[in-house]
Amino acid sequence: MFPIGLSIDIKQPEPSPFEQEPELIGFYHWPQSIRAMHSHPDYIELNFILSGNGTYIVGNDLCHAQDGDVIVYDSGVLHDENLVLHQLTDNCCIAVRGLKLPGQRVNALLPENVRPRIPCQAIAKELRTLFAIIKQSLQHPHGYHTANMAARTIVHLVYDTMQERAATTTKKENILIQQALSYIHLHYTANLRVTDIARAIHVSPDYLTHIFRKTTNYTVIQYIQRRRIGKAQSLLIYTDLPLLDIAARTGFEDSNYFSRVFHKITGVPPLRFRRLWREASGTQTAG
Repeated sequence: MFPIGLSIDIKQPEPSPFEQEPELIGFYHWPQSIRAMHSHPDYIELNFILSGNGTYIVGNDLCHAQDGDVIVYDSGVLHDENLVLHQLTDNCCIAVRGLKLPGQRVNALLPENVRPRIPCQAIAKELRTLFAIIKQSLQHPHGYHTANMAARTIVHLVYDTMQERAATTTKKENILIQQALSYIHLHYTANLRVTDIARAIHVSPDYLTHIFRKTTNYTVIQYIQRRRIGKAQSLLIYTDLPLLDIAARTGFEDSNYFSRVFHKITGVPPLRFRRLWREASGTQTAG
């Protein structure tokens, strides 16, 4: 008995969604993200989280990334990778130049109102293979063209994932999620429950739970905790407040519980995070 084969004939190739295709100009692979606040004036970076989790600042967005996420840094956008210091993270990153989408400036991949963290768990296997091809190709003479094609494929896959997520989320759901996020950002230090948020935006708790996970890839409670820990990171970096005060200011009634949650999300205890940050930045006292 012969195995069943597969034959797909391409009658009419689909045109590229890009007016200009990107060109690969850099590849980076490191076990930890250590760059402080910076931007790139004329190229895009796509940072693929191979393993681990951490917090990244991208523009005005606080991104909590995990395995399989891609963080997009458009040109000219400030981003800070220091918030994942000394975690068990593994990252691959490509830099591409010249990308042009219809109606957008050159070297910008993210449409308006799309957050820079793109959940790519469904295509993580393919991304791993493509990043490995780039790494191997660039270590050999005349390997650039193969690496460049792999990089373009990565950009297209990430772009398609963004489009698919947008297509499966209705305009109504997007509006409700934005309302929920706004409510969380205003009230995250309070004893916030799913029912409180659902009541505020006039939907059922079950419906909110469903669309929130679908859109953000986090449960409501996970997001609230990560929002609190993100604020705690800022207080640890920019103030000398003791843990008891930081816990209280970020919605934790118990400083020991705060420390456990902080360690679980960031990979390091709060005081060690503060020390590592200041050692890396050369800051000895809070500014």
